[in-house]
Amino acid sequence: MTDEAAHSVIVAKKIVESHNMMSFELVDAEGGDLPAFSPGAHVDVTIPGGFVRQYSLCNSSSERNRYVIGVWKDANSRGGSVALHEAVNVGDKLTISLPRNRFRVPKNTKRAILLARGIGVTPILSIADHLKARSIPFELHYVYALMSPDAFQALISASNFADDTNYYFEASQENRLLDAAAALTDQPDDTQLFICGADWWMDPIVNVAKQKGWSEERIHIERFTAKLAAPVLDTVFEVKIASTGAVYEIPGDKTVTAFLEEKGVKIPTSCEQGLCGTCKVKALEGEIDHRDKRLSPELRAEGYFLACVSRGKSGQIVLDL
Repeated sequence: MTDEAAHSVIVAKKIVESHNMMSFELVDAEGGDLPAFSPGAHVDVTIPGGFVRQYSLCNSSSERNRYVIGVWKDANSRGGSVALHEAVNVGDKLTISLPRNRFRVPKNTKRAILLARGIGVTPILSIADHLKARSIPFELHYVYALMSPDAFQALISASNFADDTNYYFEASQENRLLDAAAALTDQPDDTQLFICGADWWMDPIVNVAKQKGWSEERIHIERFTAKLAAPVLDTVFEVKIASTGAVYEIPGDKTVTAFLEEKGVKIPTSCEQGLCGTCKVKALEGEIDHRDKRLSPELRAEGYFLACVSRGKSGQIVLDL
């Protein structure tokens, strides 16, 4: 996160939404307006312990007085969500980035189906508010995950789209399950699909949509975690730190950021999917195997790469660190 993008906020509210799920209301540290954001956007949050993590903004994009984020306490957390749940309290100051969006609502949207499960509802909520405010017809189907009944119920109940929300429960007494195939059947050809949740839940639904004739252009997916292939032994190469001269051999089963962090060399990360740009670093020497989805050809030509996914092709690369 660059200094130009950094913004100081205060935690105004910390609400337990359900088991292992909290929401945080963030306000400008100086009492002013926060930067505008578009529906589906997220911010990078710098968390005590040096972690940087991305969280979707789930309040209305018409609001400038606050940001609301939802945080699931991941059992496999590397520290970020645990720190927010356990170490951050009302009144604490945090640093966030300017809002960014890779889950945008197309300008020509005429109608939509919104599908969400668990914490995946967070970016969907601001999209629902946006559509409702513009009288664009939509259906919101929200599946409560096993351990998160009633999460964000208060926010939804107070929203302009409460009557457009359908709830589903997993392994509960009500046992109302989402029939995604039915929701996606007989929809007009100009309907947009927005979906967010765990990969294992989303991917079968996306496959059903494609089987029913939904084009890629009408399917909008937000992933919170990288969709990883089976581990393979990747290229082994060396990284040299320009400021110290230290040389490290990056093994085939480790990323540059992960291995260097083990050695005490910290490169800030967030999405770890090559999407956000937080881990951008410059290679002064060496050839890069670019695997990100963000950097422009111009930045690559200048030597920049995203160290969370990209690697050296062979030999040694020298990092401007």
